[in-house]
Amino acid sequence: MTHSDPDALAMLALGDPEVDEADVEHVMGCPECRAELDRLMRVTRAARENGPVDFELLEPSPAVWEGIRAQIAAEATAGADDPAPAEPVAPVQTLPHTPGRRPAPGSAPSRPAGRPARSRRRWVAALSGAAVLLVAVVVAATVFLRPGQQSTVEAQATLAGLPAWSTSSGTATMEREPDGTTVLQVALESPAVEAGGSDYREVWLMNSDLTKSISVGLLDGGSGRFVMPPNIAAADYPVVDISQQPLNGDPGHSGDSIVRGTLTASG
Repeated sequence: MTHSDPDALAMLALGDPEVDEADVEHVMGCPECRAELDRLMRVTRAARENGPVDFELLEPSPAVWEGIRAQIAAEATAGADDPAPAEPVAPVQTLPHTPGRRPAPGSAPSRPAGRPARSRRRWVAALSGAAVLLVAVVVAATVFLRPGQQSTVEAQATLAGLPAWSTSSGTATMEREPDGTTVLQVALESPAVEAGGSDYREVWLMNSDLTKSISVGLLDGGSGRFVMPPNIAAADYPVVDISQQPLNGDPGHSGDSIVRGTLTASG
């Protein structure tokens, strides 16, 4: 079987909308490619969740700038006070003087390196270092400290327990991230999987008549956050289902649903 190109899987994990629909269909039906996509999505999710978000960008106090100026001045002063090391000077060759003859090239004494040049080099190095530091601070503030950026809730669902799991309940929320990525967040309240057992739990999106289903990932514990592949919209797959799955090698839905609910648009 021909599997999806690794580049296509990486684009799916990042939520790139330009992925070919044929790749999406293949991944949804191929256990190997789906497992690889889940692995990449866990890495992407961890990077997003652990990265700084929604910080307030503050203007540095005057003391910060004074500290930078003092450091630059200190380095420049230290450079000016250091004794300049002796530099080798090319020996001067003395030629007999001939009337009307100009000195041969290279016969003029070499000019020794002066201390002002060394001091200027110190200043340039110090200023360059300060400039690099300031650029790094500005870039970090621009990239990571994005004040006021928050996710937008697109749809929500209350998940009710099915007859065999009548005491279970949960919630599901579909959100749009500032970078355009769609994320499904679920929370489940249900008796835990038996310790040492082989069962596990999986989160699914289904169409309205429950004839089509797409696995969005495994649920580890009582809550999970899943990055949606592109071209998968809540309007097409509005039903959220969490199932109990036996570890039997079958990637399909087990038929043992714990909770289920329908996403409705917010606002």
